[in-house]
Amino acid sequence: MTDRRRAWLAHVASLLVVLAVPVSSLRAQAYSCEEGDATVRRVSFSGNSAFSSADLARAIVTTPSSWSRRTIRVPLGARRCLDPDELPKDRLRLVLFYRTRGYPDVDVNARIREVRSRTVDVEFRIVEGEPVILSSLVVTGVEALPRAADLTRRLPIRPGEPLDRLRLDAARDTLLRRLRNSGYPHAEARHILVENEAARTAVDTIAVVPGPLTHISEVRVQAAPLPGRSQQIPDRDVRRIAGVREGEIYREQQLLDAQRALYLTDAYRQVSVRVDTAAAADSEAVITLVVAEDAMRAARVGGGYGTLDCFRATGELTDYNFGAGGRRLELTTRVSKIGIGRPLGGAGQLCPQARDDPYSDRLNYYSGITVRHPGLFGLRTLPTLTVFSARTSEFKAYLRTTTIGGIASVETRRSRHVPITAAYQLDFGRTEAQPALFCAVFNRCEREERERLQATQRLGTLSLSATRNSADDALFPRRGGTWRVEARHASRITLADSGLGFSKLVGDIARYWPMGPGVFAVRLRAGSVFSPGFGAVRSFVPPEERLFAGGPTTVRGFPQNELGSAIYVAAQFDTVVSGPDTLFRVADSTRTYLRAVPVGGNSLVVANFEWRVRSPILSDLLQLTLFTDVGDVWNRGSSDVFRNLRLKTTPGIQLGGTSPVGLIRMVVGYNPYDRPRGPIYFEQSASEGGGLPCVSPDNLLPVRGQEAETGTVLVQLEGRCPATFIPESARSFRGRLTFSFAIGQAF
Repeated sequence: MTDRRRAWLAHVASLLVVLAVPVSSLRAQAYSCEEGDATVRRVSFSGNSAFSSADLARAIVTTPSSWSRRTIRVPLGARRCLDPDELPKDRLRLVLFYRTRGYPDVDVNARIREVRSRTVDVEFRIVEGEPVILSSLVVTGVEALPRAADLTRRLPIRPGEPLDRLRLDAARDTLLRRLRNSGYPHAEARHILVENEAARTAVDTIAVVPGPLTHISEVRVQAAPLPGRSQQIPDRDVRRIAGVREGEIYREQQLLDAQRALYLTDAYRQVSVRVDTAAAADSEAVITLVVAEDAMRAARVGGGYGTLDCFRATGELTDYNFGAGGRRLELTTRVSKIGIGRPLGGAGQLCPQARDDPYSDRLNYYSGITVRHPGLFGLRTLPTLTVFSARTSEFKAYLRTTTIGGIASVETRRSRHVPITAAYQLDFGRTEAQPALFCAVFNRCEREERERLQATQRLGTLSLSATRNSADDALFPRRGGTWRVEARHASRITLADSGLGFSKLVGDIARYWPMGPGVFAVRLRAGSVFSPGFGAVRSFVPPEERLFAGGPTTVRGFPQNELGSAIYVAAQFDTVVSGPDTLFRVADSTRTYLRAVPVGGNSLVVANFEWRVRSPILSDLLQLTLFTDVGDVWNRGSSDVFRNLRLKTTPGIQLGGTSPVGLIRMVVGYNPYDRPRGPIYFEQSASEGGGLPCVSPDNLLPVRGQEAETGTVLVQLEGRCPATFIPESARSFRGRLTFSFAIGQAF
């Protein structure tokens, strides 16, 4: 060992002794200030190119005060003071940070500048120096093993990169983990590192001793029931749920999956897996599943409020060992629109947004029975059967009432990171939509046609979905991402009524990156609805399968579901006589309307861009987000009236706060666009014949008398209603703002 090498190791050892206390705990101490201490306004770094300032800031204790104190000098938020004992250690922490990552000649100096009385800026000036390069990385001892190339592929460090000792250790740990997942629990590995100081290069050899290939010789169960009770789930069912079998090759990940599968039954307070390789030969392992049973039944009730749901209530009753064997039985009931929906209405003033929705005048409900059978087809397969009755509405779009329905699904985890779910749903129900939607979009303008489409029908749907979530946190992710794709199909093959049919494909992907003090997040969502054979859309697609956007989780500058084309319903109209024809029209100058009907579409694309940062005030509870949303919903294969593809961009800001039910967001989006022009109709009452005449300003469809049982009624001739109605749009900045509330991140 050279003198320089000995000196480097001695220096690192001394730094480790000095810096033995974790940075996170020291930061917690640094937040408290005493009278006379200097407030830290800013912490900066100069001269660093190999690592970002954000990476370096996480390695030290000295931390700037909150934004409100730094910028506008308001005594709100955290005040952080300069600790004269920790500042020299921060310099050493940065030296250790660099040297551990392959920069042995780094030099760091700390500079303090007083900007005003008892307020300072701290700057760390860094001279990085030239790194030592890892010129070669060799793994020995695995050449004769099966699939040796898979064991060594894509290690955390590669030749040509700086000699980062943390990543070298990560490469060794990755090898050991892969070996333990391939049947080698006794595997060992060590580094043989040779440095060339003159050339500033290094060669590392990871010497592996894999040990014998090991099989599972026995699977034992050690169960602890609740005090005063006998064991509820038999040992054989514990083994079945865990999915670990005698004779299989030892795989560490499989044991972790077994532990997770037992936890997911919710029948156990504690689960652990013990491995004993000393009780048998070196090539055999004895697995003991240690479980502590919990109560096998649970009940839960809850309630809440939402701007679209008004008041809502839920109730659940769960049996975690239904019929023995670890099967789960769930009885679930949900009710929403309480306060505005019949028969529990009368409080519409508390839900003004829902009050404007024609489909919020009846209670929405769900009542279902679900049975899950863990491990029926193996460890990574979860079959589920649900029978339900429900009424659900989509804001201003439709109301779906399912008299009786059933869903049979199987979730498989053959890939540990990408669960795949296949499901078949068969239900008998009816979908109500506004008459103008049926007429304008589906060309079903006659009352009898609309009633037939809204009658109870059988709908069978086959779906397949896959999801992956690699985000590092559920509420405030900083790294990683998620993606999901779903395909749905309904036709006569899936037992849908002959008049119904569609194929639908929807995908969603989101990514998160640290950026400065916050997180930059991107989400892309796209979808399309086809005919059953993936051609042009010809058959009737149920309104609940159409695509909608707008609202706090998609394009936030638009109200819920109102992105894209629209149809309008008039409060009144004029009768115009033009020659022999009688025409119904609103005046050219008319801009008001009774309500707008969102059209939705068979095509959708939405992109969201966000920068999320902790609030300068109450930073532990609040999160600020600057966002820009881009997207549109349109109709392929339709007339020019609803094709209307034009991407819309809406910026905005939102404030989120943590709560017992998750992140609650107040969203403000700016919408620079006028409402789209479109056709306008008048909905006649049943006594007037239930017609739906077009009353657009340039309407040329004449109205003729027709004899009926009640006498002569006016019937409009068939034809396309022109999209010539121009609705009133907001002109002021305040009128361009869209406000909404939501629970959970937008994505």
